[in-house]
Amino acid sequence: MGAAPSPQAARPSTSDSVSHGRRDLPSLTGLRWVAAFLVFWFHCAGWGAVVSPWWHLPQFGFIGVSFFFVLSGVVLTWSARPGQADRDFYWRRFARIWPAHAVMTLVAIGLYLFVMPPYKPIWAGLLALVLLHAWPPIPIVNTAANGVSWSLSCEAFFYALFPTLTRGLGRCSHRRRIAVVAVIVGVCAALAVTGSLYAGGRFDTPMYENPLVRFGEFALGVSLGLALRDGWVPLVRIGNAWLAVTGAAGIALLIGFEHGWPVPRGIADTLAMGPLALVLMAYAGRDLIGRRTMMSSRWAVYLGQLSFAFYLVHQIVMDLVMKQLVPMSHRTALAVLERAPLALLLSILAAMLLHHYVELPGQRLLTGFSRRRRATAPAYPDERPAELVGVTP
Repeated sequence: MGAAPSPQAARPSTSDSVSHGRRDLPSLTGLRWVAAFLVFWFHCAGWGAVVSPWWHLPQFGFIGVSFFFVLSGVVLTWSARPGQADRDFYWRRFARIWPAHAVMTLVAIGLYLFVMPPYKPIWAGLLALVLLHAWPPIPIVNTAANGVSWSLSCEAFFYALFPTLTRGLGRCSHRRRIAVVAVIVGVCAALAVTGSLYAGGRFDTPMYENPLVRFGEFALGVSLGLALRDGWVPLVRIGNAWLAVTGAAGIALLIGFEHGWPVPRGIADTLAMGPLALVLMAYAGRDLIGRRTMMSSRWAVYLGQLSFAFYLVHQIVMDLVMKQLVPMSHRTALAVLERAPLALLLSILAAMLLHHYVELPGQRLLTGFSRRRRATAPAYPDERPAELVGVTP
């Protein structure tokens, strides 16, 4: 039967480790911080007056959300537990994201109802609490309560489809899998671009936040995760991968210069999807052959573990800093850049509090409850003892 697992091994996992009976991929955890910081950079740019064409450059930081969606598909697929029941997967995902999301949603509802504008409707905030607010094509609903949480509504939809998607793609041959994912990505990208063009080329459209439109990014990540599980070890040079991202950003920036405004988000995300996937695979390849990277260092991995909490708190912290310290008449690019380091520092500190005192304890509590419930229930044929297969994130 083998030795019993140690108490430490039996302890529930409390973060998105990307290891599950396979080699760790710590660089992908570190890259989560890069994605979160890109979104922070984007929101900083949104506060400042546009004083030069180059001020459009940080406004491409919204591709950090695309980065998250592709990365999420890779990580979930790589770390999937063999034989795990669907209901167990859903509960662990709920335990992973909902405690911190619920706390920050309630904080945002109170803040935007009673402290400072924009005053958001409470009914829309309650819709956000159950992660359904990305579906209606209504901007005030999509950004209800904590505005950044629309992406969690998309993730909840991805989680709902993940078991079926991975089983379906896993049964396909390599060539057929590529074809199926190419069709999914193409349809979703066409919807995003069509939405941008139909809206007159506006920078943002309600369709941009719809889970159906964003599903292609997640499906791409799942297909890459399956390729890694099948034994593919990509050896793309990290420098070349980032060069591809820079090239895509340069093309989008030139289009933005031509129109006097950044290329619409749906088009920019489509341009960036391939290069961002290349970056993920470059770092995964280095991890798989045992080479350290800057993203696998201790500080990068810790920041990656904080990234979910940082993502949830940063826009609220930024609203407080900018509205309290920068009068409307003085919101120039320089004024915003001067306050951005303070907003970043406060966001990191708030993220540490949320991560260590809400996110991790909430996850331990909910996953512990699930294990106690299973211990008193009859075993299902598709479940294997946890000590044989490790612990999922």
